[in-house]
Order: sequence, then C-alpha cells, then structure tokens
Amino acid sequence: MPSLKNVLEEIVVVEVQEQLKRLHASSRDSINLSEAAAYALNRLPVLYACTSRGWLQQRKRAYADLRGQVTNAVQQALLGIRRDPIRKSTQIAASKVETPAHVLAKLQKLFGKPNLLWRDVPSAFHETLNLVSHRADYGGLSVSDRHRLQEIKGYLQRKGKQDYENRERRDWHVSSDLPNPELTSYIISASYFLINVLEDLVKQEVNQQLLHMANVLPRKVGIDDVCAHVLNRLPPMYATTEQGVIWQAQKVREQMSSQIETTVIQSLLTLSKTPRRLTDPIPLIKFEDECEQAITELRSLWQREDITWRNVLGLMESAISQEKQGKVQWRQQWRMLGQVYNEMYLKPGDAELSLHQTPEGEVLAIQTHTKDAFGWLADNPKNLGISALRLFPAIAEIELHSTFLDFVITYTREEMAIDGII
Repeated sequence: MPSLKNVLEEIVVVEVQEQLKRLHASSRDSINLSEAAAYALNRLPVLYACTSRGWLQQRKRAYADLRGQVTNAVQQALLGIRRDPIRKSTQIAASKVETPAHVLAKLQKLFGKPNLLWRDVPSAFHETLNLVSHRADYGGLSVSDRHRLQEIKGYLQRKGKQDYENRERRDWHVSSDLPNPELTSYIISASYFLINVLEDLVKQEVNQQLLHMANVLPRKVGIDDVCAHVLNRLPPMYATTEQGVIWQAQKVREQMSSQIETTVIQSLLTLSKTPRRLTDPIPLIKFEDECEQAITELRSLWQREDITWRNVLGLMESAISQEKQGKVQWRQQWRMLGQVYNEMYLKPGDAELSLHQTPEGEVLAIQTHTKDAFGWLADNPKNLGISALRLFPAIAEIELHSTFLDFVITYTREEMAIDGII
C-alpha cells in the first residue's frame, strides 16, 4: 500500500539501529533489524497517513508524545526476539515486500553513488558502461546499434545538463547540508522487510463496503483516506516471516473480522460526512513518481518495454558484467528482445523477457505479470514462436511463467515444427 504509511515504522527502525550500536558485537550480529522493528511496532499505536499534511502531523505526534514508548518497546524487542520461536522461520519473499526504495538502495551500491536518485539512474548506467567498456569506440557493435548508442549518449548529455540547470534554479536558496526528512524516510524504508497484515485485509474490506454502500454515502470518499482512518483504529499485525504472515492473518480472520467490518462501515459514514479538502499525497510518493519516469526513460533509450523497477537491477548488473568481459552482444540482444515484446502487443511492464543458454540450446523465458498478458501469450503460441524464431533462429524452447501458477508452460522446437512455423 505505497500511498499509505505508518510513520512510526521509520522512527522505530532508527531507534532499533541506535540501540543496536550500544550492544556488544556478538549480540548485535544475532539480531535481525526487521524482526526487532516488527516486535516493537506490534506493541505501539499506529500512525498511518495518506496525505502530506497527515504525514507531518503524525510525525509531530510521534516525536512529541510517543518517544518514551518507542524507546521502551525497542528495548523489549531486543530482548524478546531472542526467545521468539518464529524468528527461525522462512523470511517473507522479497517479491512480496520489496519496493522501489529497496532497488534504489542496491543501485546506489552498484554505481558507487550513495546519493543516487531515481532520476539519475539512466545517466549513471550509461556512465558505468563507458567506464568498464573494453572498447571506447564500441567497434564490435552493429551500425544500427552504434547509431542508437550515439542517440542515447546525446540524449543523456542533454538531459544531464538540463537537470543540472533545473536543480541549480530549484536549490539555489537551499543549503545542501540541510536534512531532507522525506528522502531520509524513503532510504530508511529500504533497510527493512516487514508487513502489516491488516493493510491488505482492510483494503479488501473497504472495496467491498464501497460497493455495498455506494448509494447511501453522502459523498464519495477516497480508498486511501478510509484505509488510513480504519488502520489507525485497529491494533497492528506486523510480521517478517511467511509463517508469521499466515499466523497473523489467521488470527485476524478468527478474532477481528467483525471488528474490521464495523470499523470500515463507521469510517465510511464518518468520512463521507466530512467536507473534502484538496491535499497532496504523502511526500514519499514523489520518489515513486521519479522511479516511474526513470523506468520510462530506460524503456525508450534501450527499446525494451519490459524494463520495470523490479528487474532493472538484474538487467543492469548483467549488462555491466558482460561489458567488462568485452561481450557487447548484449546490446543487440536487448534490442531484439524488445522487438519480440513489441510484436506481442504487450503493454509496458506486462511481462519481462530473458534469454539463457541450456545444454539443449537457447531458451526464451517470459515472466508475465498480468493475467491478460499470460492469457494472450498462452492462447497464441504460434505468433510468439514466429517472432522469436525470426530474431533468434536457434531457439530451442519458449517458457511461459506467471505469478499465479506454480508450473511453467513450454513451447518446444518440436511443437513449433508440428505447427509448421519451422
């Protein structure tokens, strides 16, 4: 729920970090930051916000009224998690809790730029490729790829100059030494993995009740407003492990279903009678907007509509590794994968393509992110096969993956021959 945030998460995590510094190294190394934060958060009030005004107000309340409670809760957490049997369980899969902030933190390490922002990622990638390249003139590239590279280089140079000038105009009156609480909050969120199980459950209930009560509410209300209002009236249910999520969700269904329903209905009635004010979203959203813009730029520059914030790190790591080895073929491969993607009429981010080598030959793997994309590809294997074979004639198999199936659908070379496309 990126448009909502419990502002206490950041404050608790910072407190855990501070108290860990005072522990002996052996004790410090045995404590997981996320586990300690979840333990403490489950024993504190919740302060959700979905607007910039609410975000500031909740932070002020947290620092003014809850400092002592936070300190005590973290102290209990550092002792309590050592006796917690769940802490040895399987951690939540990164795909369920990872955010663009986590990816940006990894990109900062990859490029050696601790202050890297999303808007600077395209130029940082290009600069790194230039630094590690074995051929300054890219002599091994095709003519079309060399022209494309020149276009990218020119665009990034123009963009870099424009960004610098814009930043100079915007920040001329601001000292670079002043703290940026918004950016700090965003980066801190990349240091832990935890989830309040109630967030998704509350959102589901809000959507259901909005359908049932649409005709009786005095005015329309925002889903985020209602979710924040409800969550601030329910106890937190944080977890850091797969088992913890299951246990917390089961506890909610058994003990809190009626409470959630009642709270949602009351919140809908209350907020629908309150005059609506135009407010900005929580400040952290602007970093998500920068992420979207950076991904859009990368898709355009490299002609790959399957680039997303989830796979951009892996793609860049692979490209840099190959560039270091003088293997510049990856550039042409990216272009051809992008062409296959476009010919399948997929929308940006619907899926991601990769090509890997097996003993049997090259395999084109397609990871779909939407049911529509999966359904279209599964129903049109011949179209996919024709595009893939035209650009990758030695391909041995096509693998179709989805996030909602635990098995892979394959389209083998033998099946392509039977269908008459070979």
